[in-house]
Amino acid sequence: MSFIRNQNLKNFLGFDHIFNEIDKISLSKDISKLAFDIIRYDNNMYEINIALAGINENDITINILDNILSVIIDKKTKTEPLEVIYKGINAKPIHQKFRLEDNIEVDEAELNNGILQIKLYKKKIKQKIKKTIYIRDI
Repeated sequence: MSFIRNQNLKNFLGFDHIFNEIDKISLSKDISKLAFDIIRYDNNMYEINIALAGINENDITINILDNILSVIIDKKTKTEPLEVIYKGINAKPIHQKFRLEDNIEVDEAELNNGILQIKLYKKKIKQKIKKTIYIRDI
């Protein structure tokens, strides 16, 4: 993002990657049709719940790369000799991404009654020390 449209953000330096990410997300279309909830229990504990009816644990892959949590659902369909009159269940692989803050880590994931629960926690960041900058006299 080369131009700051919101004047309230003009004093934020070094946050270009966040503004670029927001621009990228706002311009992209949501590819996945997954139903999910994001729950915050407190300032350090989060949970993502994704509805996955009829999906087994073997059909799910969860990866984290460059602070992007990727959930990939690829249901292994069995070829049935039956004639399908109407096909409304998506058989294509589904890919859902979640952008994570630098200090958020995935604790665990479990599939329970068709709901994939991904538990996340925020690591504590070391407190920064106040630093005074002296002006050189030239």
